[in-house]
Amino acid sequence: MKTDTPQKYYIGIAAGFHDGAIALVNDEGEIIFAEATERFTQNKRSLSSVADNYFYIQKIVKKYKINDYEIAINWQAYNSITKHTLKALLNYCIRNYLFASKWFAQNIRKQNPDEYISIVDMNFTSQMGSLFMAGSSARNVLVNKEKLLYKKLSSFDHHLTHAYYGLYTSPVTHAVVLILDGNGDSGSSLSLYDAKQNNIKLLFRNKNNCSLGNYYGRITQLCGFDNNAGEQWKTMGLAPYGKLNKELLNHLTQWITVADIGIKYIDGNKIFEILKLFKSDQLKISKQDIAFTGQYYYETLLIKLVNNIYLKYPGENLIIAGGCALNSAANGKLHIKTPYKNIFISSAPADDGCAAGVALLNFKRHNPLKEIPCFQTNPYLGFNIEEEEIQNFLKHSGYSHTKFTYEELYTEVALHLKNGNIIAWVQGRAEFGPRALGNRSILANPALPEMKDKINAEVKFREEFRPFAPSVLEEHAEFYFEDYHPTPNMERVLQIKENKRNLIPAVTHVDGSGRLQTVSKETNLHYYNLINEFYKLSNVPIILNTSLNVMGKPIVNSVSDIAAVFSTSGIDILVINQYVFKKGSNPVLKKNIVK
Repeated sequence: MKTDTPQKYYIGIAAGFHDGAIALVNDEGEIIFAEATERFTQNKRSLSSVADNYFYIQKIVKKYKINDYEIAINWQAYNSITKHTLKALLNYCIRNYLFASKWFAQNIRKQNPDEYISIVDMNFTSQMGSLFMAGSSARNVLVNKEKLLYKKLSSFDHHLTHAYYGLYTSPVTHAVVLILDGNGDSGSSLSLYDAKQNNIKLLFRNKNNCSLGNYYGRITQLCGFDNNAGEQWKTMGLAPYGKLNKELLNHLTQWITVADIGIKYIDGNKIFEILKLFKSDQLKISKQDIAFTGQYYYETLLIKLVNNIYLKYPGENLIIAGGCALNSAANGKLHIKTPYKNIFISSAPADDGCAAGVALLNFKRHNPLKEIPCFQTNPYLGFNIEEEEIQNFLKHSGYSHTKFTYEELYTEVALHLKNGNIIAWVQGRAEFGPRALGNRSILANPALPEMKDKINAEVKFREEFRPFAPSVLEEHAEFYFEDYHPTPNMERVLQIKENKRNLIPAVTHVDGSGRLQTVSKETNLHYYNLINEFYKLSNVPIILNTSLNVMGKPIVNSVSDIAAVFSTSGIDILVINQYVFKKGSNPVLKKNIVK
């Protein structure tokens, strides 16, 4: 064992077959590191991967010099050996195609038995494997390489970990916290908490297995997209191109509904009837109309649910967490169509955020007399780009480069943006969560209408209907967006004012909306200064922002990842901290910038 004064960390692991993550909380209850494992592994959503990858955890331990620790995961069911044994036995039976499982699929689920078995095999097997393996690599490194004690792996209720992360990363100390996802412990997909600083009390939990998350996953499937790959984004992006289909809406209303402050299935097998109707071509509806109708009914359900919650638990503040909180189109309507004055959603409301939530919970368990600090709203919690990586890139890449002071950098990059160049912008610590918030971003001029199609086709290599986010200076946002509400984490879609849409066509979606990010000096100084410099040149206080990746890959992590995207896409200029790299032989690059 190490004998020097220990620096104790509370290691939180988001375990499961998707969206794994690791977070560190220090002995003062502060989140000092949080990052989705997909960034390191470059495996989208970390599907079927443990969060504490052996090489990744070594990097974290080395960076933070961990001398003492406690470790926890975000699923309470881990504690029950009986549950695991029974589930493992059931899984064995299903994977071996016993008659009983096929009979269950055909007669109870009314579903193709082979499809049923394959879904359970992938999702359930991966989930169980991830829970069993969670923490093993971390403890191996800490014990065998760092000579620390082997410690018990604690576990906490899944929805409670969502609630802790949501509360302590919000700008309030008292709120109702609504958790909505695919499912949590005991199969519940909805929980409601009363949160008062260091006291979070469960108010209600849905007892059935009805799920708005699974509902939206099925809509994504009906659109021809991949639910497991997280392509719900595509459903949201496609929806504004469609129109309401009353026949499909009628089917959906017979499937799922709001019941008081919960949700329930009217007919749980209705979805299989809908799937059969589509497969037999009895429902001939365009993908656009499926997306629109599915999104419309999701918003109807969510708004009714939140209004019902307010009637029972009135107040000013609502925090929403869980995977459903990523539905930014629905989020944008809640502060307009419900009585809650303030609605907050963190930068990582899905399962990756549970890593920080469970670390906070474990801190509280071991320090019951200490209060967890509130207002931990900073989303920039990932790794920096190391100077050694940059120096290697300078030496071996072959790209021309210049190092600027930051004052020079803002002007240089703003000029390139004004002249139509596409910029890869990398600064400081990576964002925690699935959205680029100005530190691992691709940037462009929103006033150029061709930019949307160009970036989709030549940079992101994705569908042409996918929209881009407007990053707007906070003090100008209300002049560009209807029913403005601060949106620092790109968590809601708002309507762009009609008289402003022609000024920013590249970030105006087909329905006149934009998933905005409000930027202030306090949240991101470098990004704010860049947008402000662009505003001085263009009279537009907005920049087009999208994540620095290509379709099918996570946001970049290392200089190697950054270099790959830069070298194999239509990005013109790369900025890493104060260094600017240019593709000298690229004919797209506008070299003759007049300053």
